[in-house]
Amino acid sequence: MLSSSSKIIALLIFILALPWIATSQCNPDSLRNKLETARSENEKVGIMTDLAVYYLDEEDNVKNAKEYAWMAKDMVVEKGLEFPAELHFIVARIYDRMMSPYYGLEEINKALEKIPETDTLKFGEANNYKALMLLHMGRFMDALKQYNYNLEFATKHQMDKFIASAYLGLANTYNGIGDKSKEIDHLSKYLSKVQSLNDSIAIARAFFRFGEVYLSDSIFDLSRENFIQSYNMRHALKDTADMAFNMLRMAWVNYLDGNLDLSIRQYNEAMGYAKISGRQKSITNAYGNLGTIYRDLKKYDMARQYYDSSIIFSHQAKDYYNLSWVYKDMSDMYSRIVDHHKAYQYYKLYKVFNDSLENQRFREGLEHARMLYDADRKLQEMQLLSIKLRQNQYFLYVLVGLIILLAVIALLIIRQTRSNTRRRISEMNHTISEMTQKNLRQQMNPHFIFNTLNSIQYYMYQHDKLSTNDYMTKFSSLMRNTLENSQRTAIPLKDELEALNLYLELEALRFKDKFNYNIIIGDDIDIVDHKIPTMLIQPYVENAICHGLMHRDAKGHLRVDLQLEDSTIVCMIEDNGIGREAAMEIKRNNNINHSSLGTTITESRLKLVTSLYGSSMKIEYNDLKNEDGSPKGTRVIIHIPIIT
Repeated sequence: MLSSSSKIIALLIFILALPWIATSQCNPDSLRNKLETARSENEKVGIMTDLAVYYLDEEDNVKNAKEYAWMAKDMVVEKGLEFPAELHFIVARIYDRMMSPYYGLEEINKALEKIPETDTLKFGEANNYKALMLLHMGRFMDALKQYNYNLEFATKHQMDKFIASAYLGLANTYNGIGDKSKEIDHLSKYLSKVQSLNDSIAIARAFFRFGEVYLSDSIFDLSRENFIQSYNMRHALKDTADMAFNMLRMAWVNYLDGNLDLSIRQYNEAMGYAKISGRQKSITNAYGNLGTIYRDLKKYDMARQYYDSSIIFSHQAKDYYNLSWVYKDMSDMYSRIVDHHKAYQYYKLYKVFNDSLENQRFREGLEHARMLYDADRKLQEMQLLSIKLRQNQYFLYVLVGLIILLAVIALLIIRQTRSNTRRRISEMNHTISEMTQKNLRQQMNPHFIFNTLNSIQYYMYQHDKLSTNDYMTKFSSLMRNTLENSQRTAIPLKDELEALNLYLELEALRFKDKFNYNIIIGDDIDIVDHKIPTMLIQPYVENAICHGLMHRDAKGHLRVDLQLEDSTIVCMIEDNGIGREAAMEIKRNNNINHSSLGTTITESRLKLVTSLYGSSMKIEYNDLKNEDGSPKGTRVIIHIPIIT
């Protein structure tokens, strides 16, 4: 039997934030008719913005919302119009739904620049959403500061719903930080505020959230009490769907607390509500959990009946998650009664549906990545179009100036024209170099993420849950660092080393006892002020591990040494692996013909950075030898100019 409390809390964070997001009640057909007859570009932009809001809020259709929002953005850029605050706001929300809050934060800040503080409703909504995006980005301290500002603003203007929203946001942020006492304190303030507003739905959700908080700490009495309160509110609202959901959680608490008879009654009651409301996934969950309870009671015939019913409803609802854990519990049941043949059969079914679930998540991940790629490509196209429009304007101004100035002094005009031309070419080359470097970084990130996901997949197939959880925790921290760092051309050495250390921890976890490592930083290096190009060192460390240390029989060692020489950071990466010659021989024997993508991209970036900043960057490869001439490792030295 599997619990999904963490997923429920995450879902509640999103659901509870929705009541204070402005929604559009307009009919989309009516809006499209208005769009066809609109006379001015500004009117069209406003209607397309309303359509984007409608599809996001009313139909939860991110694809259609994005289509209309981007159409509005294109028109604003092409026609040279003023970018409305409402358009910035909906674009920010779309980016956030596409799991790209970094771009969304830029847009919400632009919206706030255009919304006067006197417009308290819009100003409060925008600041509330800014805090939510900071929370989604994992910038907890910034989120706390923003929510406290929102609380002060809402209190000053007596905006009770925004006060409640701020309390909820603070509770969610403290949940992310892991400060349980402050989370409970702010949830209590949130509950008190919505009770004063007599908002029954929000009150029910608040009690439910308390139930999940106490359940996560196995405080069953308080968890059960809050779930009952939430259930009673839903019962008063005659909301059978959420009554079923609340009853399922109450039954789960009683199962964990050992009250199996009460748990059975509650699962049956939840099933009745779920059938009335047509909530099939709640039905499948109830049947499956009843099967597991009877399995624990050693009433195996009853357990089989409920498991079979859960399987039937799961197929109808296409609930592959439920099918996965039900088959796993059935395999465990047959193992207990020493029917190894059936245990093996059901375990195979568990693997089939678990793999299908993973494949589904993978496809969703690919679709999400495609949407992000399209959005980023569109953003770059708009930036290029904006540059071209500005260039055309500059050209027009220069042409008019030439006509006037030619009558005065031809020599000065020619000299000034040549100077302006050289300046524009220099600016364009600089812009192109920066954009090219950004594209190269985007090539590196998928390569790095692909290698890391392979490691997680390895642990999953090894059924090592502890290592998988540890690995995924470190991986999530590394992903957050990578996404933040990849937005910038250069980052402080401190950020680069934090990401590198996380990567080495992940590799050390993956290849247990295969190597150890240490990172040495010279005393005269200021890791905060000194900046270097993003993700520069990691590809060479990866090469040292994969091609040098992994093929070594004994335990290896990797050393990363950074020293300051004049205005250059000299980074030495040294391993005691098998050496480059032996590594090349292994590649030839295994018919591996490709070179390292990470180092190839990094060397291309070094050339761009050299051109961009006018500083010389170079790499040295040294093969280390023993006295008898046999290889004892590889040393790579990277000369990195400090970027200011």
